[in-house]
This record gives sequence, structure tokens and C-alpha cells, in this order.
Amino acid sequence: MMTRVKLGDIFEIKTAKGNAYFQCVHSDKLEGELIKVFNHNFEERPKAIEELLKVEDCYYVGFPLKYALKQKIVEHVGMIPIPKGFKKPRYTRSKHVIRGEFRGWHITDSETGKMVLVQELTEEQKQLSPTGIVNDTYLIERLEEGWALDSWV
Repeated sequence: MMTRVKLGDIFEIKTAKGNAYFQCVHSDKLEGELIKVFNHNFEERPKAIEELLKVEDCYYVGFPLKYALKQKIVEHVGMIPIPKGFKKPRYTRSKHVIRGEFRGWHITDSETGKMVLVQELTEEQKQLSPTGIVNDTYLIERLEEGWALDSWV
């Protein structure tokens, strides 16, 4: 059993629509692990794990990876080096809803913690990953429903 998670490690998670994969791209003691989700379900594990790099629909999200690995919710399947100079995304987005009414989007700066409320997203902002941390159940639901950044409105 693998005990340490290293940057670049690739993991598999089972869904009702096949296997899905993600990569550990950042880790620190305060925030935990940030993963890059290859937003695609595969009927079987790719023969060459590098095939995941062909998946264009990807997003980043916080995920309790060490816990999921310890609980055998995910399986380590390989490693793809993270490109030199990679930096975790600075900005993320989340819906701002009050009493069930959509009020806009919070754009969060991960370096300063500041949030800005915008009514409509620019094309660039539509490519921002979700703010926060998700658990395995939520991640699996998103993968099964075909959720994607560009359709998250």
C-alpha cells in the first residue's frame, strides 16, 4: 500500500459510468491536496497513463486525497510529472445564492483570500475551477452527471 502522496501521482476513482482519473498537483499542511480532475469517464484504465493528457476538459479542486487513499476509495495508478513552472490556479469561483436566489458569482483570489462579486462571468472567468474542497461522493456525482466548467452556469 502506498503511504505517501507525491505531486504528479495519478489516481483512479470508480463511478457508475466507468473509471475517472485525477492528478495530485499541489499539497500543503493548511489546504491539503489540490487535484486536477481529468473530466472524462473511461470504460477501462488507459494502457498508457499519459493518454490522460489528451483529455482537454479538466478542472482543479481541493480533495482529501490522503484520507481517500487510506480508505481505499481511490487507487494509485501511475505518475505523470507536473510541468515545470506549474502554479496552482490563483482564482476560483463559486455561486453566490441567498435564500435560494442566485445573486452572482464570487471570484476568490487564493493568494489574498479576497472575494469579488460579479453578476455575469467573462469567458475567462467561465474557465475558473470551483472554490473549495469536495469529498469522494460529490466528485463521483459530478463525474457521472457529466458536469463541466463551461456548462456550470
